[in-house]
Amino acid sequence: MDLPTTLLYSILSSIVEAALTPSPDTQVLHEPMAMARTLPEEARQGVLQPPTGDGFLTINGQQWPLAPTAQFRNRQNLLVLPIQIQEPVEIVYLTDASGAIYRVWMLTPSEASVSRPR
Repeated sequence: MDLPTTLLYSILSSIVEAALTPSPDTQVLHEPMAMARTLPEEARQGVLQPPTGDGFLTINGQQWPLAPTAQFRNRQNLLVLPIQIQEPVEIVYLTDASGAIYRVWMLTPSEASVSRPR
């Protein structure tokens, strides 16, 4: 191999290696840093078990009916379907006049550290 080919090979292999090596800061990406969300003061905090699809949610070991218009928001404040929740998660939630859960926010670690009524 002549020098230019060797140099080109070295540069290309460095680029490929850098592209395939995961960033060590991937854990930092899980919590949004741009803008904090404002959660309702009256929202109650709890641990939501993965929904079973029967129209009820289990929060802190208690069964709650799910409102037909319920909205679930993930840690990035995006709407998600309840079936996407596959493990217990710390949340805050609101109930409507009939006692059904109609709003759920999954909490980031910093949001979960704020104490709220359970």
